Amino acid sequence: MLKASYIITLLSGIGLFNSCTANFINVTDIEKHYKVIERKDSIYGNYLAGRVAHLRQDYDKAGLYYVKSIKKGLVNQDILGKTYIILASKGEIKEAVKYANIARLNGDKNNFIDVINAVYEFKTGNYKLSRSILSKINEKTYENLVTPMFNAWSYVGENDYDNAMKSLLPLKDEEEMVTIYNLHSGLIAEYFNKSDVAKEHYKTIIKDRSEDISFRALQIITNYMVRHNQKTEAEQLVNKYYGTNNIKEMLSSLNKKIKEGISSKYLIVDSADKGVAEVFLEIALLFKSVPVGYDYAQMYMAISEYFNPNNDVLKIAMADLFEERLQYTEANKYYDTVKKDSEMYYPSQIKKSNNLIAEEKYDEAIIVLKSLLKENPSNFQVLFNLGDVLRISNNQDDAIKYYNKAIDTIFYESEKYWPVYYALAVSYDKNNQWLKAEESLNKALTLSNRHPQVLNYLGYSWLKNNMNIDKAALFILEAYEKSPNNGVIMDSLGWVYFKTGDYKNAIIYLERASELNPRNAIISEHLGDAYWLGGRKNEAIFLWKQALILKEDKEEVNLKNIRYKIKNGLTETKVLSLKDESIKEALRDVNYITQ
Repeated sequence: MLKASYIITLLSGIGLFNSCTANFINVTDIEKHYKVIERKDSIYGNYLAGRVAHLRQDYDKAGLYYVKSIKKGLVNQDILGKTYIILASKGEIKEAVKYANIARLNGDKNNFIDVINAVYEFKTGNYKLSRSILSKINEKTYENLVTPMFNAWSYVGENDYDNAMKSLLPLKDEEEMVTIYNLHSGLIAEYFNKSDVAKEHYKTIIKDRSEDISFRALQIITNYMVRHNQKTEAEQLVNKYYGTNNIKEMLSSLNKKIKEGISSKYLIVDSADKGVAEVFLEIALLFKSVPVGYDYAQMYMAISEYFNPNNDVLKIAMADLFEERLQYTEANKYYDTVKKDSEMYYPSQIKKSNNLIAEEKYDEAIIVLKSLLKENPSNFQVLFNLGDVLRISNNQDDAIKYYNKAIDTIFYESEKYWPVYYALAVSYDKNNQWLKAEESLNKALTLSNRHPQVLNYLGYSWLKNNMNIDKAALFILEAYEKSPNNGVIMDSLGWVYFKTGDYKNAIIYLERASELNPRNAIISEHLGDAYWLGGRKNEAIFLWKQALILKEDKEEVNLKNIRYKIKNGLTETKVLSLKDESIKEALRDVNYITQ
């Protein structure tokens, strides 16, 4: 695994976005002052529309409007830079090259212009010219990483094995690049039917990465093994990672293909184009492993897709980038292209359902998950996810059913299963089955080693129902100690003070909770209650009105009660008493905020 510091060094060497991200003005300001959508098809109207789309990371519209602006006469380094970067990020390399070269004539010195020119020439079969163009980039990042792999596959395109292998040698001397060196050396050796050479490179990867190997490397190596009558060894290699890996479904599907001999029917990388696609995917995945590299990752993924649009590992990675930007519909377009016989089909469908949930398209998510369940009715993760979407959509009876089915598939209890007991408890609680909820919460508490989220839910529930007051306070204090910057837990602590009549401290902690979770309806109502009994009645009414419109936890508040409080104020509430002196002392000692 590459170190983050090494990847950041790569970022500093590839000046990719200097011409497209600087000095953006606020999108709201643009729309407010220019009413972009309503403007006619003018130069600046198109430019401003492009800026709005660009800020929203809607690259399709941004590219369209920028190109329109240029065609109408707005030609400068800034808009040209934005245009070719966006076109390249969409995989429209031929168009990107066109505007990149105009940008170069206008003084743009961005290295990425040479990259996409080299990519275009490679794609059209001008391998020697593509190498010549890339060699113009005099930076260590290219010399030590990009250029060796790119050149190697360009020599493959020229059917030159010796120079292809020789081009990869600089990677061999880089400790961080040894696995990539061996993987591409193996692929090139396979392409030229030098199976013994490929075998040695793959054996080195297995040995060096015994605890950490990428799924793509597993696909490639097991593909080689099956085609060379090593089916048993291939199964053993996959099984080595099955027990501890979080991609079990992918590994299971891969194992099935191995047993059926499906993977022996084709060579994964059977052309120079597919080889160089792996190069750009490798680079993209390096950048994707650190948040600051996401934009770079998309650029290189688009180039990889340009050379090989049928790589499902790439599709998953590209979709993941869209998810990071909350562009769930775009992500699902990629998931929908993953075929049923792919190892990536299961994770793509799970992630698709998660995206549909994020978009509140619950019925569609349920359809996706139930379709997966037909193929594997005892799949824990699908059952668990079905329970989640049903709970979120307030179908608690069915949620409880699927959570219990998920629990029935568990062969041994371990810490990783506490969330399903916790989720089941939430559904029981919402379904007015508190005793069952309490039982499930206690199970989750044991399995999770007293996770603060579980401690808080139990403590707050007891407090809400005016029961087990001392134990409730104790649990909430423990949760707060474990997670002091969690807004929900902070709210519960404030509510302990409120329920025991200490309105001064209640206000302190509820204000802090509101700062941490400003969109939470329950916290807003609680703070309003504390303000009212603390003598700050105008502020209380304001907070109650906020609670009516806030979205987070809106289903937990009683709107009728809040409207009553806005009109009539808060009547006296029952003050609860703590019996345990040590808990009272702990509540006094926790007041670090006031010190």
